[in-house]
Amino acid sequence: MAVRRKMGFSVRELLLEDELNEVKLLGGEKGLDKEIKGVTIIEAPDIVKFIDGGEVLLTGLYAFRSCSIEEFQRYINELTRKSVSALILKKGRKVENADVKIDLLLEFAQTHGIPILEVPFEFSFRDIMSLIMERLFNEEVTRLKYFKTTHDNFAALALAPDATGKGVDKILDVLAKLIRNPVAVFNQNMTCVAATDGAERELVISKEAVPFEPEIFSNYSYLKQKVEVSQCIIQVKMSFREKIYLVVTELGQPFNTMDCIATESAITALRFEFSRQYAVTELEKKFQNDIMHNILNGKVHSMGELQKNTSLLGVDINGSYRVIVFGMANESMTKGDFEAKVKDTNVLSEAIFRYISNAKIHNDLDKIVVIRGVDKEQTQEEYRKEIKKVVESVQGDVSKHNKHLKVKAGVGKVVNGIIHLPESFKEANEAFMFVDVAGEISEDGNPQAMLFSDLGIFKLLCQLDEPSMLLEYVPEGLQKLYNYKKPQREDLIVTLKTYLDRNQNLSKTAQDLYVHYKTAAYRIEKIAKITGIDFDNANEVLAVRIGLVVYKMIVNYNKDFI
Repeated sequence: MAVRRKMGFSVRELLLEDELNEVKLLGGEKGLDKEIKGVTIIEAPDIVKFIDGGEVLLTGLYAFRSCSIEEFQRYINELTRKSVSALILKKGRKVENADVKIDLLLEFAQTHGIPILEVPFEFSFRDIMSLIMERLFNEEVTRLKYFKTTHDNFAALALAPDATGKGVDKILDVLAKLIRNPVAVFNQNMTCVAATDGAERELVISKEAVPFEPEIFSNYSYLKQKVEVSQCIIQVKMSFREKIYLVVTELGQPFNTMDCIATESAITALRFEFSRQYAVTELEKKFQNDIMHNILNGKVHSMGELQKNTSLLGVDINGSYRVIVFGMANESMTKGDFEAKVKDTNVLSEAIFRYISNAKIHNDLDKIVVIRGVDKEQTQEEYRKEIKKVVESVQGDVSKHNKHLKVKAGVGKVVNGIIHLPESFKEANEAFMFVDVAGEISEDGNPQAMLFSDLGIFKLLCQLDEPSMLLEYVPEGLQKLYNYKKPQREDLIVTLKTYLDRNQNLSKTAQDLYVHYKTAAYRIEKIAKITGIDFDNANEVLAVRIGLVVYKMIVNYNKDFI
């Protein structure tokens, strides 16, 4: 493992060099810990235009020998805009108003914390330059060696065979030891993928987060923010649409240049590891999807084949399971936008995986099919509450991605043995298709999840494939209302539904529809005239209620023959 060393060559350390034991500090002692990044001799007053900051400036004031006090002051004012590390002064040459100019420099040094050092006249500026340049060169060599060592360490981790699936954890553990701070990785949805001890497992990028330069060449974006503690966030683009966030929490020490070097090497290893995991996962998904598709659709033709497939899936052939079919509606999506639909489905799949344990997940185009092991001790009511909570949690995650997406789920019955899964899958699909019309028969209004067992008499209707057969369950009078061609038709249908939901109470119907009582009464009379419904006949009213649900069912099945 690489060994970290302190980087940065300060003015204080320069003064400790044996060659400079005769140097005197004239002022600006507050700046002794400034880092030295370069050195230059002032050969002309306009040199200040060409410095970058962090330099030690060497001067005998000879460049200012004939300038006036006002001109020298203007030079100093220009110098204040440059973050120099120190000035090394050599007296002895003939300079006009030298004492005044030196006093101005000392005042400048005290005000801005810039150390002013004096060396004997016989001391060579070239020797000082060589000394500083050698130290700076050694620092760069050390950085290069550190980069090489850390790069080799992380490359070895990334290339080593890993059957445990802990490659990311190992990389983060090594990085945390190198930089002496906890680290965590988050995916593009800001969900924690892996973290070391002490790292925050939730990420919110504050509006006050500011970019910062890592002082090394980097292809990544660095941010710093202060939450309860200081955090460094590195955003890494993984592919055209995906990215990760590597977060360093500054608990041990401030994040510095050497930490950036180690982190960049770790990121290279992480990118390789994530790419490897993605390739393996996609291959496994494809293999698993094919097996699950065959099992769910009853395409396994022998017990031997079934045993082999269940073994490959890692499930018990005699276990108890139920199938759940998830999907989404998105009214804002442009029709035919297949790429957006795939992206949305992937988000749904990730959310389901997060909230459903003990399950196998199958991506079926725009739906997600879940085969889930069941707890035999759990009651139907307990499961109903559980699946409702799961769907609500999945909805919460999906809404963060796109607020227009609405999650829905259909749930099949419990079956004993993998071979019977097609039965549960068929029921789950039918319940899924029924979710949008379930509000007509459920006290919950329009639930997000529907158990096939809760459909009651409507389970019989799910067995009908012919539209004409479904239409037979819509009373002839109600069909006349749906075929009514005048603009009032929609108002009349809504009024009829509300009237029946309110147990034929005209006052409550008017309140729900925000219309006058007489308007509601007029509409009911109109409906009775068109349909011939006898609202005093309980059997006829029941037939109409069923007919309303069946009609909505037909529409949702895209049976547009009406």
